[in-house]
This record gives sequence, structure tokens and C-alpha cells, in this order.
Amino acid sequence: MNERVTVREVIGDRVLCSCTTSACKSCSGNSFCNIKVREIEALKPAHTPVEAGDTVEIHLPPGKTIFAGFMVMILPLILFGVLYYLTGRILPASGEGLRVLGGLIGIFLGFGASWFYSRATNSRNIPKVVRVLEKPE
Repeated sequence: MNERVTVREVIGDRVLCSCTTSACKSCSGNSFCNIKVREIEALKPAHTPVEAGDTVEIHLPPGKTIFAGFMVMILPLILFGVLYYLTGRILPASGEGLRVLGGLIGIFLGFGASWFYSRATNSRNIPKVVRVLEKPE
């Protein structure tokens, strides 16, 4: 997935970019959305001269994007179901409230696993600057 962004700031080997995504322009719910400008952190290759104000193209492989969505949205739901079921199996006399509590613990474990994965793979999962498209005059 490629995105056209504007570099706001260069910090070492990383750049802080902002964009108004083209997908937002075609969305029918854009008038209700609070996100008008996204901020993205991207890796800057050493051989690419990038300065604040440049328009660049960044790339994040679709597989990583899909997996990140899975980790944030699907894993907690799966763990809810697993712990809801296990609570009922381990404590057969437990009521619905205790099973739901077990499921909620699963959701928190899922979000925790997602957070730890994000921290462990931080520099491998952020977009990379592919090329400079425009320099300001």
C-alpha cells in the first residue's frame, strides 16, 4: 500500500508525515469523521535526502497492514470467546456473569498481546519512504 504524504519533520532516520488520504474523499461518512489529517511516522533510508516540506511516497506491505488489523481487532474477540468457553468448562457451576468476566479478561489479554507485539516489532512494521515526489520551492 503506497500513500502520498508531506514531511513535517525529520528526526534522525525517521520522518513525521501528514496526509489527507484520498480514501477519505470518496467516503460517504467523511462529514462525520474527526480524522481530517493523519500523522504517520516512517523510516527514511540513509541514501534518500528528505527535508521538511517534501512530498514523498511511503510504502507499507499489505500483509503487514492486514496482520496489524488482525492483532488489534480480531485477536481480542477470539480470546473473548476462548476464555468465555474455558471459564464455563473450568467452573461448570459458574453463572453467565463469571463467564462474561472471563471473556473480558480475554479481551484485555488480546489488547495486551497486540501492544507487546507492536512494541517488539516497532521499526519493522512502520512504513518506509520509497521516493521523494516533490520538493518545495
